[in-house]
Amino acid sequence: MVSIAVSSLVEDYLVNQRISSLTKAANSTAVQVAPYLSDDDAGTMYDIVVNNGNDSGGRFLVLNSSGIVAVDSFSDLNGVKLSDREVNDILYGRNSSSYGFHSINDPGSGNFWAVYCTSSIVHNGQVIGAVLYSSSIQDVVNATAMLQERTLTIFLLACGIIIIISLFTTNLITKPIKKLTDVAIKISNGDLSQRANIRGKGEVAELAQTFDMMCGRIQNMDQQRSEFVSDASHELKTPLASMKILVESMLYQDNVPEEVYKEFLGDINGEIDRMNSLITDLLLLSKMDSDIVTINLEKVRISSIVNKCVNALEPIAKERNIRVRTDVSDDFELECDPLKLRQAINNLIENAIKYTSDGGHVFVTTKHHGGEGAVRIEDDGVGMSPEHLEHIFERFYRVDKARSRETGGTGLGLHIVRRIALMHGGRVDVESKEGKGSVFTLVVPLAQHTEDIL
Repeated sequence: MVSIAVSSLVEDYLVNQRISSLTKAANSTAVQVAPYLSDDDAGTMYDIVVNNGNDSGGRFLVLNSSGIVAVDSFSDLNGVKLSDREVNDILYGRNSSSYGFHSINDPGSGNFWAVYCTSSIVHNGQVIGAVLYSSSIQDVVNATAMLQERTLTIFLLACGIIIIISLFTTNLITKPIKKLTDVAIKISNGDLSQRANIRGKGEVAELAQTFDMMCGRIQNMDQQRSEFVSDASHELKTPLASMKILVESMLYQDNVPEEVYKEFLGDINGEIDRMNSLITDLLLLSKMDSDIVTINLEKVRISSIVNKCVNALEPIAKERNIRVRTDVSDDFELECDPLKLRQAINNLIENAIKYTSDGGHVFVTTKHHGGEGAVRIEDDGVGMSPEHLEHIFERFYRVDKARSRETGGTGLGLHIVRRIALMHGGRVDVESKEGKGSVFTLVVPLAQHTEDIL
């Protein structure tokens, strides 16, 4: 279509140029022969049309007012009446010039196209005849046909190249998309280890890389879920196994002393308390994971929360002769959920007491700077080696499993502390040296912004 349009435009341009040239030649000849046609001077008119025909390479005919050829530069049609449309437009119409196209069948030259241009011969204000100028326009037709053929060939070649390039580029685009689709189907069927592994800098490559990152996170979450279920099952099974052993010991032994019964029942009661604590923590974590837990913000003094935690844990510390000191002289007001923040601080202080030797010390201080407030809990207990620090906030992670079970620890306390800190847009920092004690610092913003709360 483009090829045809271009060739048509070129053809129209060339034809218009040729018609304009022929019309000028016909008008010029009409002016020259006007006085001689009026005087019926055929000889002079013949000389004029022959000379003009030789100069322009065309054929001139002079017709009188009746349409009869008075002079023909080829001397073939003298005395013949012409009734072509172009002649009638001049003699019987109101046009001063006209033109038209004709297919000529010449026995010597064969078929070709010619254009007839006519111009009125005017003498003393009256139209006394017409000049007909005929010239071959076959060269324009041939040039246009050649142009159309060549442009069509070029465009067909270009289309072929475009199709080849399109097939190649389409394959480059669709191949990674198909791979991405196949990986998505495999992942939806449960194979979370699948990855697209598409490299590059295009949009599809970026999409694939983001997809791989998402798959990695999903796989990690699934692994954490499996580990969580496994660890939770193990933690629940341990106290149940202990209670089963204690109950069977009482069932299958005769004449068990009363003090032994009381001791066994006391152990069972302790295991029940431990299981209850574990279930409570698990339910809290489940709510946190499903975003069910919301925080109820209030403005409170940090000294109030710290003092309540210390007073509640003081009896436990006194049993082991551990001194808990506080310094809340740098008191400040913050916007938080008092119950959840108290639970986080309580977990930190309780952990410090558990892992501090009898007769040791726990020191709780508060401090604020800029837009953040901090609660610092320091102990002189057993401490931790560096390899444990990056894992202590993970679920069920214990540095000393034997000691944790002795003290009733579930391995969820520090994980809950970090989740509560994140809920408030804060963090938990830790410093520890093995045999020297540990320092936990809970940092939270003094003012909360709704969009920052996780």
